[in-house]
Amino acid sequence: MAIKYQLETIPVWDGIQSSSECFICDLMQEAQADNLRFFLGSSVMNPETRVKVNSTGFCPEHTAMLVESGHPNSMAVLWETHLERTRERIAKTFKEMEKPGNLKKTLAGLDAALSEREQGCLICQRMKDRLDRYCFTIPYLWGQDLEFRKVFEKSKGFCLHHMEHILRMSLEALDSKKQKEFSQSLADLQMRNLDRIAGDLVYMIEHYKSENRDKPWNGCEDAQVRAVYKEIGKGRTIR
Repeated sequence: MAIKYQLETIPVWDGIQSSSECFICDLMQEAQADNLRFFLGSSVMNPETRVKVNSTGFCPEHTAMLVESGHPNSMAVLWETHLERTRERIAKTFKEMEKPGNLKKTLAGLDAALSEREQGCLICQRMKDRLDRYCFTIPYLWGQDLEFRKVFEKSKGFCLHHMEHILRMSLEALDSKKQKEFSQSLADLQMRNLDRIAGDLVYMIEHYKSENRDKPWNGCEDAQVRAVYKEIGKGRTIR
């Protein structure tokens, strides 16, 4: 079977041996930080980057992160031509607003122009590209390396959000027989770790009862945080 994605063996091997509840979440948070730095670094002076920013732009969430990142000069340079392009797109609608006529039609044109500016996101796309490679590498290594399979089965698994993506990528990384074996292994891994976290939540709740306050936490003091992010994940692509 041809490898359809660039393999990311080093970060995946490092992650699977960590004690993280979902090392894909950790890697995606790194990917987001990397991309924020990229678009606020020297790339702002690259004409090719500016063209991409002007045509595709960023989702509102990542735009806010860029603004709040503490790089005012880079953001000003990046946004100068972006704003110019936006002004060009909405100029016709603004002219129509100055004239008497069908306001609903004018609003429809304005809505279309503004919505178009939020359809794409360079950071989300770059994060998704990296996510695809990570989530392809996991089942690929599982199918090729028995040592990886052993470490995989002893890990803390993944958040449910990234688990779904890993399972989808296994359809491209494995043949039909291994796909089924992998899905069974993944399901068992996830259920064991969800049961573990559920037990930690129960212990945490019981610990807050007056008769149990002097008992040790046994690592359950952050059970509610781990339980939430085990379900929804962190470092998600927004689009």
